[in-house]
Amino acid sequence: MPLWRWQHAALTAWLDHGRRGVVEAVTGSGKTDLAIAAIDDARRRGRFVLVVVPSRVLMEQWFERLSTAFPDATIGRLGDAWRDKPAGHDIIVATRHSAASQAPAPPDEESGGMLVADECHGYGGNVLRKSLLKGYEDRLGLTATLERSDDAVDTVILPYFGGVCFRYGFAEAIADGVCAEPRVAFVAVPLTEHERREYDATESRIVAARRLLKQIPGVPREPFGDFLAAVQHLATNDGGPDGRAANDYLQSLSSRREIVATSSAKYEALGRFGPSISSSDGTLLFTETVRAANHAIVRLDPAVAIEIITGDTPRRERTAILEGLRSGRLDAVAAPRVLDEGVDVPDANLGIVVSASRTRRQMIQRMGRVLRRKQLGRGARFVIIFSADTMEDPRAAEDRDGFLEEIEEISESTRIFGPGHTDRIAAFLEYDGPPTLVEPTTVDPAVVRAECERDRSHIEPAPYLETIVAIEPEIRTPRVTKPKPRLSTGQSPVVAEQVDEQWVLRCTGCGAASTPSPYRWQALEQTVDCVCE
Repeated sequence: MPLWRWQHAALTAWLDHGRRGVVEAVTGSGKTDLAIAAIDDARRRGRFVLVVVPSRVLMEQWFERLSTAFPDATIGRLGDAWRDKPAGHDIIVATRHSAASQAPAPPDEESGGMLVADECHGYGGNVLRKSLLKGYEDRLGLTATLERSDDAVDTVILPYFGGVCFRYGFAEAIADGVCAEPRVAFVAVPLTEHERREYDATESRIVAARRLLKQIPGVPREPFGDFLAAVQHLATNDGGPDGRAANDYLQSLSSRREIVATSSAKYEALGRFGPSISSSDGTLLFTETVRAANHAIVRLDPAVAIEIITGDTPRRERTAILEGLRSGRLDAVAAPRVLDEGVDVPDANLGIVVSASRTRRQMIQRMGRVLRRKQLGRGARFVIIFSADTMEDPRAAEDRDGFLEEIEEISESTRIFGPGHTDRIAAFLEYDGPPTLVEPTTVDPAVVRAECERDRSHIEPAPYLETIVAIEPEIRTPRVTKPKPRLSTGQSPVVAEQVDEQWVLRCTGCGAASTPSPYRWQALEQTVDCVCE
């Protein structure tokens, strides 16, 4: 399989790094193809490969891609209902929770193994970091943005992979013809008087709580990620005044986010985009919550064919919805965060963000869904609706990550509009892309193979750095947690199981099950007619 020039450069950098490292490349640039080339190298060297992914949806996507790329390989899955073991398999695709809990080791310690971690920025938590298994010598991390709100990038992820070996941003991808150059419209809308009062009151609580928290011994003032990690530690573990202050702060942050996410003016503004959505070649509508997605749909013209994908949408229904967008049966798909990472979505040319997030990581993920390489005459357009004079205002002084400037650098054109500029916004979004397309430079597969086979015996792999133990604030009053009651029929334990996209309670003694329910929480409220002796 030929690689694009950047993929070949990234593969070479990874090989020269001792077959270890993180590749940070923007969404839509082709990280999976790069990983397949690295996996091909591992297979020719006789190494077992473990691919770790964030979700069961991605597990299925990777399984399909790998089955196509390596038709002669034995490929298994670990996660959801799949329980394949490394023995007897060349490649296993595992969800990160399953990898963390079961720790699948290479079947042959002598030949070793390779671990690929997709969306590796998400592997820093106390549980998920256990999926970064030490038994694998070759390590490849893939991410669009190596950023987190805590310190796990420096303390967990980079130590495991040995650092970042290659970076590829939107500017390079657009210049190479790998991604499309977008036209971006920012639409500023006001909060209502009631929303403004709530927002200002919540902001005051946040400021007061932050001031109090920074006086607690062990809580760092800067950087913000370290401060937030310390606050989360207190909220989870301290049952005294410090823990309550931490919880108040986190709850106030959530309340502030909810106020701007559900601002009525946002959805009034969104309602005016019906013609642009209908005339697009597919629209992705990004929201923060399911509630916000429902608000959005209600505001749109009923003639706009749109459906919602959530984390609870069954696999078959999700596939049908995405296929509907691909075929043109649907004009748009609304997605509360579920499409932010990894999911293979159809090539849409209009993205609309109605959410409270201004994080650089999330915005790059979302823009990448729309900035995939386009055919001639199909321009990529992006709309960001934000509440003016709030934490999500890109013009605000507290825009710490400078994402507005970054968007301006990579865009064909950017402009900020007021809510009443409907006609001007519609005219601005009439963009068919550049008059000519840049064709990405490809590298012959023989050249790629020769690069993989080049003698690198003198190169030491990037070392595994010992995990840095973060300094955490002292817990003055340890939180007391009561053990959760054990589900039981009286004689045998009861477990919740997923069966054919639904959930049941099942007695482990006699096997009796409850009536299937679409959600786990509904199943937990069911009863089981147990016949245990």
